[in-house]
Amino acid sequence: MSTGIMENLIRALSRGLHVIEYLQSHPPVSLAELHKGTDLPKVTLLRMLHTLQEEGWVYRGIGDDRYRLSYHLHHIGDNLMAVDALAEAAGPILDGLQADVLWPSDMAIRKGLVMAIVETTRKKQVVVVNRDSMGVEPEILRSAVGHAYFSFCSDTEREEILERLMLQKGEQGRLAQDKEWIEQMVGIVRKRGYGLRDAAAWPAPAGALGGLAVPVFVEERVKACINIVWPEGAVTTEQVEEIYFPRLRAAADELTAVLQEHFFLLY
Repeated sequence: MSTGIMENLIRALSRGLHVIEYLQSHPPVSLAELHKGTDLPKVTLLRMLHTLQEEGWVYRGIGDDRYRLSYHLHHIGDNLMAVDALAEAAGPILDGLQADVLWPSDMAIRKGLVMAIVETTRKKQVVVVNRDSMGVEPEILRSAVGHAYFSFCSDTEREEILERLMLQKGEQGRLAQDKEWIEQMVGIVRKRGYGLRDAAAWPAPAGALGGLAVPVFVEERVKACINIVWPEGAVTTEQVEEIYFPRLRAAADELTAVLQEHFFLLY
């Protein structure tokens, strides 16, 4: 690579980082404000912003056309500093939950447009329930943990997720564009307090599974979700409402208390 090309690439990278730094300290901003604050030409800024949006680093608000850093960046920071701490804090609580309700549980965090399972008790379960779940990434709009996260995250984050999902093909992309379905799903999840996995609607890699999931909050922000899973047909709707949801919610609240106590680990 020639020296001239290398210099141009470094200059472009430097400008891009300058834009990101400005967005971090002045959110949200219009194109005119960004132009004034960075002294970069509007044509250059539009090209950079388009690239950053395509890569999921910058989000342009639908309602105000203003630019802000994507939650993608927040989650990179969270994943680097907090995933191990979250898993460590959740382990004993998930163990206690399984001892109480017998069925296994997972903890999942948002990873872009999917949920990543970062801790689980499935391998300790006598009845096999897809034991190899670590590293599995359930889709946000087609899983209990995804529904729980999506429904209780901030409006800004939800809009960003939807905007990016609408660009996808397949079932998630189709669902993201169904405004009526989205509003109905979010309303139901918020009202009952949990996301529910429909074993018939969302096929699982290792057999049909049912499950419910609740969000774990830290400082009023959804930090993760935990669930209880079971083979299809093993749990009734009445048992979900009367037994499993209250105990899962209590476990999530216990995890919140632990995370709040050690808040420095998460940021």
